[in-house]
Amino acid sequence: MTQTLRDQLYTALKQSIVGKRLEPGLVLLEGNIAELFGISRSPVRQTLSRLHEEQYICRFEGRGYLVGASPGEIVRRALSEHDFKQLGHAPKVDRIVSWRAHIDSVEHDIVLCSIKGAFELNELQLSKTLNVSRTVTHQILLYLQSIGLVEKIKYNSWSVVPLNDQRLHNLYEARRQLEPYMIARATKHMPESAIKGYITKLKNAAESYPDIKGELLDELENDLHHTAVSLGDNQEVMNMLRRTHPILLVSKHLLGRVLKLPDQDPFFDEHLWIFEKMRLQQPAQAGKALATHLERSESKVLDRLINFRESGDIDIPLYLR
Repeated sequence: MTQTLRDQLYTALKQSIVGKRLEPGLVLLEGNIAELFGISRSPVRQTLSRLHEEQYICRFEGRGYLVGASPGEIVRRALSEHDFKQLGHAPKVDRIVSWRAHIDSVEHDIVLCSIKGAFELNELQLSKTLNVSRTVTHQILLYLQSIGLVEKIKYNSWSVVPLNDQRLHNLYEARRQLEPYMIARATKHMPESAIKGYITKLKNAAESYPDIKGELLDELENDLHHTAVSLGDNQEVMNMLRRTHPILLVSKHLLGRVLKLPDQDPFFDEHLWIFEKMRLQQPAQAGKALATHLERSESKVLDRLINFRESGDIDIPLYLR
């Protein structure tokens, strides 16, 4: 499970306090901790406040906090890597993990709003809503921009790219031009064991359907449309396909979360057919099967868009207007 900067820092400090590497009475200062871990003061301040509430540290007349609920002697020294080392590892927090911890919730809000129409996103308000630093917020928005969900319009403001019927068609048209070519190339490179693994996963999902989670649907979509396609070994094409990602996000954020799962599985048979052509080393047929799948998929996704646009309810977050 992904963790925010605060969660990671909280774990590191708590473990060092409980493990007596940070001795009772030691003064903890925001600036010292922020410099040691290479992060801003905001998550440090919030983490120290949490540790104080849980009585791992306490306030005193000086600046900062003291380790312990009611320590005696005050110890003043700078913290070092040694205070946090476990099994030889230096202290650190993973910024990538931190911003990714918020991706699903923000992505969900934006996808739903994009189906409804045009919205403006305020970066400062997003930072306040998530209670994270502007650095983390900016990383989130750059990711969403890279997959075609938002565009920068001015300082602190971004626009949500509306997912109307015409844009959906254009995105599918782009995929129909690029994915069959890539899957044909990938057929020559993908190990048979990997293909059989995807086939087995699809068959197991089909047997369990509809008693499956939306996360599995998203995983199965990405098995074909990202992982397998990427083995076509052309990064420039993959960069182009990245901008068409909203197609996959419609199913991810609607099916099983906002809309009921359809009576029949949405794509398992078609994916199986494509992987079977790949297993038989038939690249041209695999490409044609994928093109057919994308044609059928467009009408299904369009129906979901129309359904949600007409009858779906959304709670518009404060950072969108």
